[in-house]
Amino acid sequence: MRPPLSGVFVVAVSPLDERREFDLKDYRRLIEYCVAAKVGGLTVLGESAERDLLSDGEKQEILAATFEMLGGRLPIVVGTGSESTESTVRSSIDAQDSGASAVMIAPPRRLRVGSGSSDSDAIFEYFSSVGDRIEIPIVVQDFPQLDRPRMDVDLIRRLNAEISNAQYLKLEDPPTPLKMERLRSATGDRLKVFSAYYGRDSYWDLVHGAVGVMTSSPTPEYLVAMYDSFAAGDRGKALDIYLGTLPLVYYCSELGLAVRKEVLAQRGVIRASTMKQSEKELTGAQKNELRDVIAWVEDKLTSSCGVPPLGLEKAR
Repeated sequence: MRPPLSGVFVVAVSPLDERREFDLKDYRRLIEYCVAAKVGGLTVLGESAERDLLSDGEKQEILAATFEMLGGRLPIVVGTGSESTESTVRSSIDAQDSGASAVMIAPPRRLRVGSGSSDSDAIFEYFSSVGDRIEIPIVVQDFPQLDRPRMDVDLIRRLNAEISNAQYLKLEDPPTPLKMERLRSATGDRLKVFSAYYGRDSYWDLVHGAVGVMTSSPTPEYLVAMYDSFAAGDRGKALDIYLGTLPLVYYCSELGLAVRKEVLAQRGVIRASTMKQSEKELTGAQKNELRDVIAWVEDKLTSSCGVPPLGLEKAR
Protein backbone atom coordinates (compact mmCIF):
# COMPACT_ATOMS: atom_id res chain seq x y z
CA MET A 1 0.00 0.00 0.00
CA ARG A 2 1.40 3.38 -1.01
CA PRO A 3 1.86 5.96 1.74
CA PRO A 4 -0.46 8.95 1.37
CA LEU A 5 0.90 12.11 -0.22
CA SER A 6 1.28 15.11 2.08
CA GLY A 7 3.56 18.00 2.90
CA VAL A 8 5.22 20.40 0.49
CA PHE A 9 5.51 19.40 -3.18
CA VAL A 10 7.41 21.83 -5.38
CA VAL A 11 6.16 22.09 -8.95
CA ALA A 12 9.42 22.22 -10.87
CA VAL A 13 10.17 24.88 -13.48
CA SER A 14 12.17 24.09 -16.63
CA PRO A 15 15.52 25.91 -16.66
CA LEU A 16 16.51 27.01 -20.17
CA ASP A 17 19.83 27.85 -21.79
CA GLU A 18 20.65 30.78 -24.07
CA ARG A 19 18.96 28.98 -26.99
CA ARG A 20 15.77 28.61 -24.91
CA GLU A 21 16.27 24.87 -24.73
CA PHE A 22 16.04 22.72 -21.63
CA ASP A 23 19.15 22.98 -19.44
CA LEU A 24 19.77 19.60 -17.83
CA LYS A 25 22.64 20.78 -15.63
CA ASP A 26 20.55 23.54 -14.08
CA TYR A 27 17.60 21.18 -13.67
CA ARG A 28 19.73 18.78 -11.67
CA ARG A 29 20.83 21.67 -9.50
CA LEU A 30 17.18 22.65 -9.00
CA ILE A 31 16.33 19.13 -7.80
CA GLU A 32 19.25 19.23 -5.34
CA TYR A 33 17.97 22.58 -4.08
CA CYS A 34 14.50 21.15 -3.45
CA VAL A 35 15.95 18.12 -1.67
CA ALA A 36 18.06 20.42 0.53
CA ALA A 37 14.84 22.26 1.48
CA LYS A 38 13.45 18.92 2.73
CA VAL A 39 10.38 19.01 0.49
CA GLY A 40 7.91 16.14 0.72
CA GLY A 41 7.93 15.48 -3.01
CA LEU A 42 8.34 16.93 -6.50
CA THR A 43 5.77 17.59 -9.19
CA VAL A 44 7.05 17.70 -12.77
CA LEU A 45 5.58 18.73 -16.12
CA GLY A 46 2.98 20.99 -14.55
CA GLU A 47 1.93 24.34 -16.00
CA SER A 48 5.00 25.98 -14.42
CA ALA A 49 7.27 23.73 -16.49
CA GLU A 50 6.06 25.55 -19.64
CA ARG A 51 4.93 22.08 -20.59
CA ASP A 52 2.96 23.04 -23.68
CA LEU A 53 6.07 24.71 -25.14
CA LEU A 54 8.51 21.89 -24.42
CA SER A 55 9.48 19.43 -27.11
CA ASP A 56 8.83 15.73 -26.58
CA GLY A 57 12.58 15.25 -26.20
CA GLU A 58 12.77 17.92 -23.50
CA LYS A 59 9.90 16.31 -21.59
CA GLN A 60 11.66 12.95 -21.72
CA GLU A 61 14.89 14.54 -20.44
CA ILE A 62 13.00 16.02 -17.49
CA LEU A 63 11.36 12.71 -16.61
CA ALA A 64 14.58 10.72 -16.98
CA ALA A 65 16.58 13.11 -14.77
CA THR A 66 13.83 13.28 -12.15
CA PHE A 67 13.44 9.51 -11.77
CA GLU A 68 17.21 8.99 -11.87
CA MET A 69 17.80 11.46 -9.04
CA LEU A 70 14.69 10.97 -6.91
CA GLY A 71 13.29 7.53 -7.72
CA GLY A 72 12.76 5.75 -4.41
CA ARG A 73 13.81 8.84 -2.41
CA LEU A 74 10.82 11.15 -2.74
CA PRO A 75 7.33 10.86 -4.21
CA ILE A 76 7.13 12.13 -7.79
CA VAL A 77 3.90 13.47 -9.29
CA VAL A 78 3.86 13.75 -13.09
CA GLY A 79 1.64 16.13 -15.03
CA THR A 80 0.09 14.08 -17.82
CA GLY A 81 -2.98 16.02 -18.91
CA SER A 82 -3.56 17.13 -22.49
CA GLU A 83 -6.43 18.04 -24.78
CA SER A 84 -6.52 14.45 -26.06
CA THR A 85 -8.00 11.81 -23.78
CA GLU A 86 -5.99 9.02 -25.38
CA SER A 87 -2.74 11.00 -25.11
CA THR A 88 -3.48 11.65 -21.44
CA VAL A 89 -4.11 7.95 -20.86
CA ARG A 90 -0.86 6.97 -22.60
CA SER A 91 1.19 9.54 -20.68
CA SER A 92 -0.39 8.41 -17.41
CA ILE A 93 0.42 4.76 -18.08
CA ASP A 94 4.01 5.71 -18.96
CA ALA A 95 4.32 7.74 -15.74
CA GLN A 96 3.04 4.81 -13.70
CA ASP A 97 5.45 2.43 -15.42
CA SER A 98 8.32 4.81 -14.68
CA GLY A 99 7.56 4.78 -10.96
CA ALA A 100 5.44 7.91 -10.46
CA SER A 101 3.58 8.14 -7.16
CA ALA A 102 0.66 9.91 -8.86
CA VAL A 103 -0.32 11.77 -12.00
CA MET A 104 -1.67 15.32 -12.07
CA ILE A 105 -4.39 16.17 -14.58
CA ALA A 106 -6.47 19.28 -15.24
CA PRO A 107 -9.64 19.16 -17.36
CA PRO A 108 -8.90 20.05 -21.00
CA ARG A 109 -9.70 23.49 -22.32
CA ARG A 110 -11.97 22.01 -24.99
CA LEU A 111 -14.50 21.15 -22.28
CA ARG A 112 -15.01 24.75 -21.26
CA VAL A 113 -18.45 25.85 -22.43
CA GLY A 114 -19.15 29.56 -22.56
CA SER A 115 -18.04 32.00 -19.89
CA GLY A 116 -17.12 30.22 -16.66
CA SER A 117 -19.17 27.07 -17.35
CA SER A 118 -18.13 23.56 -18.30
CA ASP A 119 -19.40 20.22 -19.55
CA SER A 120 -19.46 18.27 -16.27
CA ASP A 121 -20.32 14.88 -17.77
CA ALA A 122 -17.56 15.16 -20.37
CA ILE A 123 -15.05 16.14 -17.69
CA PHE A 124 -16.10 13.12 -15.63
CA GLU A 125 -15.65 10.79 -18.62
CA TYR A 126 -12.21 12.29 -19.33
CA PHE A 127 -10.98 11.52 -15.81
CA SER A 128 -12.77 8.18 -15.72
CA SER A 129 -10.96 7.09 -18.90
CA VAL A 130 -7.65 7.66 -17.15
CA GLY A 131 -8.74 6.13 -13.85
CA ASP A 132 -9.80 2.93 -15.61
CA ARG A 133 -6.30 2.44 -17.06
CA ILE A 134 -3.97 3.17 -14.14
CA GLU A 135 -3.70 2.16 -10.49
CA ILE A 136 -1.76 5.06 -9.02
CA PRO A 137 -3.65 8.08 -7.63
CA ILE A 138 -4.81 11.02 -9.72
CA VAL A 139 -4.25 14.56 -8.49
CA VAL A 140 -7.16 16.45 -10.02
CA GLN A 141 -5.97 19.96 -10.82
CA ASP A 142 -8.73 22.48 -10.13
CA PHE A 143 -7.21 25.23 -12.26
CA PRO A 144 -9.86 27.42 -13.93
CA GLN A 145 -7.25 29.83 -15.34
CA LEU A 146 -5.88 30.02 -18.87
CA ASP A 147 -9.30 29.16 -20.33
CA ARG A 148 -9.65 25.88 -18.46
CA PRO A 149 -13.09 24.75 -17.23
CA ARG A 150 -14.26 25.62 -13.75
CA MET A 151 -15.23 22.57 -11.69
CA ASP A 152 -17.88 23.03 -9.04
CA VAL A 153 -17.92 21.21 -5.72
CA ASP A 154 -20.50 18.66 -6.86
CA LEU A 155 -18.41 17.61 -9.88
CA ILE A 156 -15.28 17.24 -7.74
CA ARG A 157 -17.28 15.22 -5.19
CA ARG A 158 -18.48 12.94 -7.99
CA LEU A 159 -14.96 12.43 -9.34
CA ASN A 160 -13.73 11.49 -5.88
CA ALA A 161 -16.68 9.23 -5.09
CA GLU A 162 -16.93 7.33 -8.40
CA ILE A 163 -13.33 7.15 -9.63
CA SER A 164 -11.43 5.15 -7.03
CA ASN A 165 -8.01 6.68 -7.67
CA ALA A 166 -9.18 10.32 -7.94
CA GLN A 167 -7.95 10.75 -4.38
CA TYR A 168 -6.29 14.16 -4.44
CA LEU A 169 -7.11 17.70 -5.52
CA LYS A 170 -4.74 20.56 -6.27
CA LEU A 171 -6.93 23.53 -5.39
CA GLU A 172 -6.40 26.71 -7.43
CA ASP A 173 -9.89 28.16 -7.64
CA PRO A 174 -9.97 31.22 -5.33
CA PRO A 175 -11.08 32.01 -2.73
CA THR A 176 -9.54 28.65 -1.87
CA PRO A 177 -10.33 28.52 1.89
CA LEU A 178 -14.04 28.92 1.12
CA LYS A 179 -14.00 26.18 -1.53
CA MET A 180 -11.91 24.02 0.78
CA GLU A 181 -14.60 24.27 3.45
CA ARG A 182 -17.29 23.28 0.96
CA LEU A 183 -15.24 20.36 -0.33
CA ARG A 184 -14.65 19.06 3.18
CA SER A 185 -18.37 19.21 3.84
CA ALA A 186 -19.11 17.32 0.60
CA THR A 187 -16.39 14.65 0.74
CA GLY A 188 -15.35 14.34 4.37
CA ASP A 189 -11.88 12.80 4.63
CA ARG A 190 -12.05 10.92 1.33
CA LEU A 191 -10.62 13.74 -0.75
CA LYS A 192 -7.11 14.91 0.15
CA VAL A 193 -6.61 18.53 -0.89
CA PHE A 194 -3.33 20.31 -1.61
CA SER A 195 -3.22 24.06 -1.33
CA ALA A 196 -1.75 25.72 -4.42
CA TYR A 197 -2.36 29.03 -6.25
CA TYR A 198 1.18 30.34 -5.62
CA GLY A 199 0.77 29.70 -1.90
CA ARG A 200 -1.36 32.83 -1.52
CA ASP A 201 -3.74 31.20 0.99
CA SER A 202 -1.55 28.32 2.06
CA TYR A 203 -1.78 28.88 5.81
CA TRP A 204 -5.56 29.29 5.74
CA ASP A 205 -5.95 26.25 3.49
CA LEU A 206 -4.05 24.21 6.09
CA VAL A 207 -6.40 25.53 8.75
CA HIS A 208 -9.33 24.29 6.66
CA GLY A 209 -7.87 20.82 6.23
CA ALA A 210 -5.33 20.81 3.37
CA VAL A 211 -2.85 17.92 3.55
CA GLY A 212 -0.05 20.02 2.12
CA VAL A 213 1.00 22.65 -0.40
CA MET A 214 1.78 21.92 -4.05
CA THR A 215 3.02 24.96 -5.93
CA SER A 216 5.98 26.27 -7.90
CA SER A 217 7.73 28.03 -5.03
CA PRO A 218 11.27 29.36 -5.62
CA THR A 219 11.73 29.54 -1.83
CA PRO A 220 10.67 26.04 -0.73
CA GLU A 221 12.40 26.26 2.66
CA TYR A 222 9.76 28.77 3.80
CA LEU A 223 6.84 26.58 2.78
CA VAL A 224 8.48 23.59 4.48
CA ALA A 225 9.09 25.58 7.68
CA MET A 226 5.49 26.82 7.68
CA TYR A 227 4.04 23.35 7.05
CA ASP A 228 6.28 21.68 9.64
CA SER A 229 5.41 24.31 12.26
CA PHE A 230 1.70 23.87 11.54
CA ALA A 231 1.95 20.07 11.67
CA ALA A 232 3.79 20.31 15.01
CA GLY A 233 0.97 22.40 16.46
CA ASP A 234 2.83 25.73 16.45
CA ARG A 235 0.27 27.70 14.50
CA GLY A 236 1.65 31.01 15.71
CA LYS A 237 5.03 30.38 14.10
CA ALA A 238 3.40 28.95 10.98
CA LEU A 239 1.31 32.12 10.62
CA ASP A 240 4.35 34.35 11.17
CA ILE A 241 6.25 32.54 8.41
CA TYR A 242 3.28 32.71 6.06
CA LEU A 243 2.77 36.44 6.64
CA GLY A 244 6.48 37.12 6.21
CA THR A 245 6.51 35.54 2.75
CA LEU A 246 3.44 37.35 1.39
CA PRO A 247 5.28 40.23 -0.37
CA LEU A 248 7.18 37.70 -2.47
CA VAL A 249 4.18 35.41 -2.92
CA TYR A 250 2.09 38.27 -4.29
CA TYR A 251 4.92 39.46 -6.55
CA CYS A 252 5.08 35.91 -7.92
CA SER A 253 1.34 35.70 -8.47
CA GLU A 254 1.11 39.07 -10.22
CA LEU A 255 4.00 38.58 -12.67
CA GLY A 256 3.91 34.81 -12.91
CA LEU A 257 6.48 32.22 -13.80
CA ALA A 258 9.13 34.76 -14.81
CA VAL A 259 9.35 35.90 -11.18
CA ARG A 260 9.85 32.38 -9.86
CA LYS A 261 12.61 31.74 -12.36
CA GLU A 262 14.27 35.05 -11.54
CA VAL A 263 14.26 34.30 -7.80
CA LEU A 264 16.01 31.01 -8.56
CA ALA A 265 18.50 32.83 -10.77
CA GLN A 266 19.22 35.50 -8.15
CA ARG A 267 19.79 32.75 -5.60
CA GLY A 268 22.25 31.03 -7.93
CA VAL A 269 20.17 27.88 -8.36
CA ILE A 270 19.80 28.33 -12.12
CA ARG A 271 21.97 30.43 -14.40
CA ALA A 272 19.26 32.56 -15.97
CA SER A 273 15.52 33.24 -15.81
CA THR A 274 15.08 32.56 -19.53
CA MET A 275 11.53 31.82 -20.66
CA LYS A 276 10.40 29.93 -23.75
CA GLN A 277 8.65 33.14 -24.84
CA SER A 278 11.01 36.10 -24.49
CA GLU A 279 8.19 38.63 -24.17
CA LYS A 280 7.22 37.08 -20.84
CA GLU A 281 10.59 37.74 -19.20
CA LEU A 282 11.02 40.44 -16.57
CA THR A 283 12.49 43.83 -17.43
CA GLY A 284 15.65 45.08 -15.80
CA ALA A 285 13.62 47.39 -13.56
CA GLN A 286 11.37 44.52 -12.44
CA LYS A 287 14.41 42.39 -11.62
CA ASN A 288 15.78 45.19 -9.43
CA GLU A 289 12.44 45.57 -7.66
CA LEU A 290 12.31 41.83 -7.11
CA ARG A 291 15.83 41.88 -5.62
CA ASP A 292 14.59 44.31 -2.98
CA VAL A 293 11.55 42.14 -2.22
CA ILE A 294 13.70 39.03 -1.86
CA ALA A 295 16.08 40.83 0.50
CA TRP A 296 13.23 42.08 2.68
CA VAL A 297 11.59 38.66 2.92
CA GLU A 298 14.87 36.87 3.67
CA ASP A 299 15.79 39.38 6.39
CA LYS A 300 12.29 39.19 7.88
CA LEU A 301 12.15 35.40 7.98
CA THR A 302 15.66 35.13 9.41
CA SER A 303 15.27 37.74 12.15
CA SER A 304 11.64 37.17 13.14
CA CYS A 305 11.15 33.45 12.57
CA GLY A 306 14.62 31.94 12.66
CA VAL A 307 14.31 30.57 9.13
CA PRO A 308 17.42 31.43 7.10
CA PRO A 309 17.33 31.47 3.30
CA LEU A 310 18.49 28.45 1.36
CA GLY A 311 21.14 28.55 -1.36
CA LEU A 312 22.21 32.18 -1.09
CA GLU A 313 24.84 31.91 -3.78
CA LYS A 314 25.34 34.71 -6.23
CA ALA A 315 24.07 33.97 -9.71
CA ARG A 316 26.70 32.11 -11.68
